[in-house]
Amino acid sequence: MYEDTALKAYKRKIHWQVLLVIIIVLVFVINVAGLFAGAVFYKEFCVLNTRTSLERFNPLKSRLQRGLQTKNWHSTNIQSPFGYYLKGTYLPYADPSNKTVIIVHGIAANRLMSLWYVNIYLDQGYNVLIYDSRAHGESGGTSTTWGFYEKYDLEAWVKWVASEHPKGVIGVHGISMGAATALMQAQLNESSKQVDFYIIDSAYSNLEDLLTKQIGAAVNSHNPLWIKTLLKYSSAVAYIQNRFFYEDVSPIHAVETVTTPILYLHGETDPLVPVSMSHQLYAATKGYRQIHTFPDTGHAMAIFDSQAEYRNVITHFIETTTK
Repeated sequence: MYEDTALKAYKRKIHWQVLLVIIIVLVFVINVAGLFAGAVFYKEFCVLNTRTSLERFNPLKSRLQRGLQTKNWHSTNIQSPFGYYLKGTYLPYADPSNKTVIIVHGIAANRLMSLWYVNIYLDQGYNVLIYDSRAHGESGGTSTTWGFYEKYDLEAWVKWVASEHPKGVIGVHGISMGAATALMQAQLNESSKQVDFYIIDSAYSNLEDLLTKQIGAAVNSHNPLWIKTLLKYSSAVAYIQNRFFYEDVSPIHAVETVTTPILYLHGETDPLVPVSMSHQLYAATKGYRQIHTFPDTGHAMAIFDSQAEYRNVITHFIETTTK
């Protein structure tokens, strides 16, 4: 009798040990698979596409070259706080001016994209600085962080402009990822107040929310649980690779403390970043802000579809906030 009881207890112990091993192996396999899928997504999302598909900017190369040769435009480089070099081009106004706007391009672009916007400011007597963001164009860096580290690079450019024009007026115009970067830098700006205004075109309010919406739309899925799981694994890979989590990229959190004037611009039929995100940002912003949306306009397309309106809205905002 005693031996039977001991044998049953032993078998139960073996059973639970085997079950525990199976659970551990299963958890290990699931996490390995998750990290593998997350790594694939991270590489595609943050590494592979930052310097590709740039052919659409080729027509702007000749304009940049003409400016460098005939208009006193000149190249300028600074070192990022993270060690790599950032390449830019400085476009001075025809007459001496202490007013400067920094234009921050979007994902999978370079400073050539910013040339679409420069005349808005040159025509108002501003100097303009355009630059290649981290891991884009001629700048260094191996991956994009969608604004997390880019905000510190923008802060470095702001300091460079401030050193060139002490007590001058500085504005920042960001497009898409550049707009999100500008909003997060605006939080840093609260201590120095070196930037006087921000023009924010097609910004996302939160990176994880944006990715959840976009992945769901791409695969026609209405169940975000597996998407959020994938993003958690990919975010873990991002932390391993670059020490940031996707959840850290949250412009809507940044603007809760921002008092510098902000103009939000957005196309109402934007298929990439929903216009609702700009409304969320507008509602969350602590300081003075305006919002202007463009009917029947896609992602960052107002500069083309409603050029005069786009220019006039920006001009009026600047005149109002820099009196």
